Amino acid sequence: MANTTARGENMNDEFYIGYAARAPRGLARHLALCAGGLAVLVVAMAALLAAGQKPAESGAFEFGVTQSFEGVLSETPLPLLRTVSASGAVTNYLLVGAGKHGLPAFVRGHNGMRVRFEGTLIHQGSAVMIELNRAASFEVLGVPEASERDPGFRTVGEVFLTGELVDTKCWYGVMRPATGKVHRACAVRCLSGGVPPGLLLRDTEVNGTVILLMGTAGTPLQFDPQ
Repeated sequence: MANTTARGENMNDEFYIGYAARAPRGLARHLALCAGGLAVLVVAMAALLAAGQKPAESGAFEFGVTQSFEGVLSETPLPLLRTVSASGAVTNYLLVGAGKHGLPAFVRGHNGMRVRFEGTLIHQGSAVMIELNRAASFEVLGVPEASERDPGFRTVGEVFLTGELVDTKCWYGVMRPATGKVHRACAVRCLSGGVPPGLLLRDTEVNGTVILLMGTAGTPLQFDPQ
């Protein structure tokens, strides 16, 4: 038999009044339990989604930090700055412009010359790139020594490769993720803007390696976004 007052009112039938200072005790307890349960559920779902995400590729873009670089400029088939240390170690830096652009106009026309400029480093492992973003810092220093010059490229054979076409600027560290459908529109704009193209290859453990691409006879690869 329901618990009632002398007037016959049902004590178990609480009624919520919006302008009241407090909700009925039973209803307030029920809402608190529901809110707590939903909070735990949201946290658990977020943790499950985070655990299921693939780890982001390594790489870094030293945004806002500029350094001075000096070496021999190569414009084709890929824009590179070749540097030789005192110990004879050679480093080849890919070159891009700010935003979604390849080699800037103020650099062009100095192929094979020794140059100096300021830029921002982009790197992933041993792969390195420089964003040239300070036109006023660019200097042509003259003809390099024979030991500093780019030896060029040579054909070593034919291979059949399957992978994903990527823009190297984002892949090296400017954006994460830098692959797949979520990045495709950005990659199209970067490649059509002149950023050096690469072919992303993955091994059985899903580790990625990017092979730089060029056209036939050492010409730059022409990218058609269509």
